[in-house]
Amino acid sequence: MNLAKVAERTGISPRMLRYYENMGLVLPLRRSNNYRDYSAKDIEKINKIKLLNDAGMPLKDIQLLLPCFDLNTANFRLCPIVQEKLVHELDKITAQLIQLQRSHSLLTSFLDNGTHEDS
Repeated sequence: MNLAKVAERTGISPRMLRYYENMGLVLPLRRSNNYRDYSAKDIEKINKIKLLNDAGMPLKDIQLLLPCFDLNTANFRLCPIVQEKLVHELDKITAQLIQLQRSHSLLTSFLDNGTHEDS
């Protein structure tokens, strides 16, 4: 399948698909005319990348996680590197949530306790 069809089928832009290739995440075959030829396995891998990226995993870590992720069952085989990366990402997201909650509380208190000027 060519780049345009894969982009349409997966919802990933051609530019991002080329970026995945440059990172070594997906390595489609090249035809004699140098066009990319994506296999069903490549498309499955692209869908895994998209799902992991949507979950907040940075692309640089996704390459390590791909072999341990089974898209059909949405489960990880928790090899040590995967467990370490998932815990790290979860800790990072938890810290961001705590900070967002603090910001939300402060802004709410400003609105609740502030005096309003009439224009």
